[in-house]
Amino acid sequence: MKIDRLFAITNILINKKTVTATELASQFGVSVRTIYRDVEILSTNGVPIYTHQGKGGGISIMEGYTIDRTMLSDEEQKQVLLALQSLQVTRHIDVDSSINKLRNVFKKDNTNWIEIDFAGWEESDGEKEIFELVKDGILHSTTLSFSYYGNNGEKSERVVEPHKLIYKGYSWYLYAYCRLRKDFRFFKLRRMENLSVSEESHFQNNTPASISKTSDSNNSEEKYKVTLKIDASMAFRIYDEFRNGVIKNCGEYFMVEILLPDKQWVYSYLLGFGSALEVLEPKQYRDRCIEELKKSLKKYL
Repeated sequence: MKIDRLFAITNILINKKTVTATELASQFGVSVRTIYRDVEILSTNGVPIYTHQGKGGGISIMEGYTIDRTMLSDEEQKQVLLALQSLQVTRHIDVDSSINKLRNVFKKDNTNWIEIDFAGWEESDGEKEIFELVKDGILHSTTLSFSYYGNNGEKSERVVEPHKLIYKGYSWYLYAYCRLRKDFRFFKLRRMENLSVSEESHFQNNTPASISKTSDSNNSEEKYKVTLKIDASMAFRIYDEFRNGVIKNCGEYFMVEILLPDKQWVYSYLLGFGSALEVLEPKQYRDRCIEELKKSLKKYL
């Protein structure tokens, strides 16, 4: 990330005093022009960097300069490290070097107070590649194109302006402006195919600091109160998946009331509980489940 590179350049200059732009470009895998832009950004933000030509020339920093850690309070320093550790646990963004450098600057001990395992995401190299491409599209404000499978099972071709990656409900989503629908949408990364980044198509990224849950198009769908009777053996799933409903423990079974849309995926999902779940109300949902079961049964007769 750019902020990591800026910090690393400053740290190198503090330790080595003078380095050429070519050396820095080679070390970070960027162009010499990019290094000079980084130097300009650092200089503009008060870091006393200067360049000098000729033999032994290069990029230097004012002797005696150190990164001022007093600009952040003790609590703020801890929060910076914790924020980087939060990025670290995704296993997609390598911030180990930044954490170690800042820990030395702030004189903080290693405080690993939380561990989150996204191992399920790591199982597929293809999914990791999609994550990286989406991340690059967001950071460089370049459009993405891909094939996408919607909740209705239909496949469509999308060109989007990516704004933010969101982890919600055990899955990664992309919040982006869809040029096909001419509106903002959420896209599940696992449903993407043939993803590519357009290096020539840029857009103005004005991503909001937080995205309201009401922005999700799924929340605008009409929903109905559905009453379910679920065997007690499914208690682990009931508490995992129906927390936003009303759960009543009746001993050998649970009664659950929850709002659900009238969509095909809902019936497939409910039938995934097998004989452990019975839809009691409303009648239209119960009848639809019966229809789906009959269709499945025909395949085995």
